[in-house]
Amino acid sequence: MLARIKAKLGSAEAQYLALFAILGFFIMLFCSYTSPAFYFDYSPDNNAFFTTGKAMMHGQVLYKDIFEQKGPYVYLLHGLVYLVSHRSFILIYGVEALTLIAAMYLTYRIARLILPTPQALLMGILSPALFLYHPYYDYGDTVEFFAVPLILSLIYLVLLLAEDRQGVQSWWYFLQGLFVGIIFLSKYTLLGGWIAFYLFMLVALIRDRDWPLLRRLVGWSLLGFLVATVPWAIYFAVTHSFGALINVYFLFNMRIYMTSSVSAFSNLLQSTSLLSQFFLSDVVFFVLGLVGTLVIAFRTDILKNSFAKSLYLVVFLSSDVLALYGYSSGNVFQYYQLVYFPFFVLPFIYFCRFFFDRQTIVRTDDAGPILVTILISLFLVLGVNNNFTSSRLFPNNASVTDRHTTVPQEPAQIQFGNLMRRSGQPLTLLNYGSIDMGFYTASGAVPDQYYFQNYNIPARSDPTILADQLRSIRRAKTEWVVFNTPKGKSPQAWTGISYRPGQISDGNLNPGTAKMSRVLYQHYRYVTKHTQSFENVNVTYWLFQRKS
Repeated sequence: MLARIKAKLGSAEAQYLALFAILGFFIMLFCSYTSPAFYFDYSPDNNAFFTTGKAMMHGQVLYKDIFEQKGPYVYLLHGLVYLVSHRSFILIYGVEALTLIAAMYLTYRIARLILPTPQALLMGILSPALFLYHPYYDYGDTVEFFAVPLILSLIYLVLLLAEDRQGVQSWWYFLQGLFVGIIFLSKYTLLGGWIAFYLFMLVALIRDRDWPLLRRLVGWSLLGFLVATVPWAIYFAVTHSFGALINVYFLFNMRIYMTSSVSAFSNLLQSTSLLSQFFLSDVVFFVLGLVGTLVIAFRTDILKNSFAKSLYLVVFLSSDVLALYGYSSGNVFQYYQLVYFPFFVLPFIYFCRFFFDRQTIVRTDDAGPILVTILISLFLVLGVNNNFTSSRLFPNNASVTDRHTTVPQEPAQIQFGNLMRRSGQPLTLLNYGSIDMGFYTASGAVPDQYYFQNYNIPARSDPTILADQLRSIRRAKTEWVVFNTPKGKSPQAWTGISYRPGQISDGNLNPGTAKMSRVLYQHYRYVTKHTQSFENVNVTYWLFQRKS
């Protein structure tokens, strides 16, 4: 056994994986806001996930005791992160690095079906630029990014089935069923590729009367799905919260968060139009997404038969079209579209093949071409992702402070968090009017209210959210209240954006504080404020404390 493990660790495949690991951790150090190279992860979504996961670890029941609309796997992951480090995303940085490593390795494995091993290795090294394209990869820590290697595994399975349908081992189907369960309970709009895959395979196998393979496909996939979902079924049954799960995760998302109210066919046309606009927005997307897909569909040297072409195309179209099903053009955040990028891999490999055919690399230990390719990969990543400009490499950058000074500064989240903890007062906090701004994370406060934050929907869609938060201020339920305004606006003067009444605006600015300020000043006193840039908006953060 030990000899076998030693042989595995000394194999060429293990060495490639080690190279991808070094690259993955290094690249993510400067691309993900969750890494220790950044002052703080300012992402509202990431902090909301962390806050909800923290509440879960403190015994609060998802959807029943605390309101957040992503799937339970998102909060389980962030709850475990909280247990490792109470006020940082360091473990998420590790998970993101592993996600990129998996994506690089799967790109290499896909390329090996088309190219010689040395060239396939170079494809894996070059692939990070495909998956970290800003602003589609923004702060990091999104379900879309974590889904990238899962989608790549589905693409790889399609290619394996095209080579030898009977030769695919059963554990592949188990894994895909497991991934379906995880995605279903994380963000179910990303299931389009798997829905198409299973429907296509069922029809093809029934048509061919291939009953043994049909039994393996259904049985092992179902087993994987049950492994991923049964524990959650037990959790929601024991906590008597199935109704809350359905109302929040399914109905709230479908009725309120998905902004389109037209027919199913119209929604399909709308999401197809969004996909077309995406391809036409950038020459790289047009070449890899549209032209490249057409090229590999019409040729026979990548997808070698009609079965492979048909299966790949239906998976590609279903994944991309259904990812934005129900959204209108004005309500699509660009990170939603990161799930398009795994389908750039095959066209990317195809086009690079012509370049690599003329290269001199014939061995995987040829250090020169590998080193050059690593440098090119890092160069490309710097070209598609500029997150590093907000890192500690650039002290006192705009994400930290609007002051022009050489004296080391800290962002509002760190400042306020330290102040709240050192005060000796109860760590109860209300994040008023905006999506989680990171103050629960920085302070260590555990939310004690159902609506611990606001959401990116018009107030009229669910008026109970802001009403509940205002009621909390009126009753002085929490020791601390934090909110934001545009730079130069006082709480009494900030009335929100006129063309987006009752809704969060750019910079995660709340819908207005003028109306609530009278109640606020009755029960709370001003403590401090700090201004910094968030998403190119100069935002002032305000901290208030309950009056004695």
